Amino acid sequence: MTFRNRALAYVGAGAAGILTAGLFAAPALAEDSANLAIEATGTTIAVGAPGKTATVSLLNKSKVDATSVLVGLDISKLDTSKVDIDESGCNPREDGLILCGIKGGVLPAGADIDWGFPLTRKAGTTGDAGQISAIILHEGTDPDESDNEVTVKVKVEGTGPDLTVVASDVDKAVKVEGNKIKVVGDLHAGETAQLIYSTFNQGDAVAAGLKISVKLPKGVTFAEVEQGCEYDSGKTSLVCTYQDADLIPVSQDKDAKDDLISGGRFYHLLSVGKDVRAGSLTGGKVTVEALGTEAKITRAAGRNALPANAEAVAATEVDTTDNTDGYAVVVAAEGGQGGGDGGLPVTGAQTTLIGGIGGVVLVAGAVMFVMARRRRVVLVTPGDEKPTA
Repeated sequence: MTFRNRALAYVGAGAAGILTAGLFAAPALAEDSANLAIEATGTTIAVGAPGKTATVSLLNKSKVDATSVLVGLDISKLDTSKVDIDESGCNPREDGLILCGIKGGVLPAGADIDWGFPLTRKAGTTGDAGQISAIILHEGTDPDESDNEVTVKVKVEGTGPDLTVVASDVDKAVKVEGNKIKVVGDLHAGETAQLIYSTFNQGDAVAAGLKISVKLPKGVTFAEVEQGCEYDSGKTSLVCTYQDADLIPVSQDKDAKDDLISGGRFYHLLSVGKDVRAGSLTGGKVTVEALGTEAKITRAAGRNALPANAEAVAATEVDTTDNTDGYAVVVAAEGGQGGGDGGLPVTGAQTTLIGGIGGVVLVAGAVMFVMARRRRVVLVTPGDEKPTA
């Protein structure tokens, strides 16, 4: 998935006119027909957290690009005395409706884009905070409108870690050159690609240890074996367990100079089969889990250490709906061109912009993920983040 941390305002006269009373209807403004869908996750906020960034997944299930794509948020039933929403970058709310566009207005064929909206908890509030409805629209017709709208309940309840993962769609070929991975163009059958994903703790307790599971779409395999990870026989899925990776809540990660960390960005090199047809390969998933939790943290020898007479207790996630994120591997037809620099370093860690979470809830302080793991993790600094949409 490619995460759009803030949507751009939709530019164009009469944009709000596509909304019907209370809900939304897809306008038949063109001959183009694209099958779009929308999914929402992460709308439960920990009692001790100031808020969180919820995500909406925008999917194009068809083989044609969708143009003039809009996202509508109906917050008329959201209890804003408990939880409010930041609509920065969108049209101002009107009668409980917020209308937003996406970068370029285009949702490519086969794409799976994550779009985030920050939820802020009012101090001292708990319990049910109502609901939010979201819908996706484009300028053409949609052959199946049953999945164009989703409604999610918003709650403030529970205490513990709250891991969120965001995975980017894979659509570029890469080559390893020295200590860098370079993007060399659109991804074709038989080439190497790079899966990138980020995970953060948006809860109110430490996630003590981290388990990551990755499933690849059919026709794609892992290009190499990484230490500390277990693979299935076909190298199409893996499970990595990091006992020493402790993530403090993002809201507590305010000192860029200490060793306490609240999230990180990972990557894996992939091989696309030579006989794979051009198109979007779906079914890829990344899942993150906390191994345990601990109330107090200190840093020793590169991890959050407990005393000899104590151990981390099992973690109870505040909100498991955002522990898994899907992504697509998009294979271009022969002759398609791309290019440009990019990728993560082959060796060591490097400060970089987040390709993931955005919004006021998560920009406080630096987030750095440091592990004794070669070629797989980079430091990420939300305070330096720049909007990607």
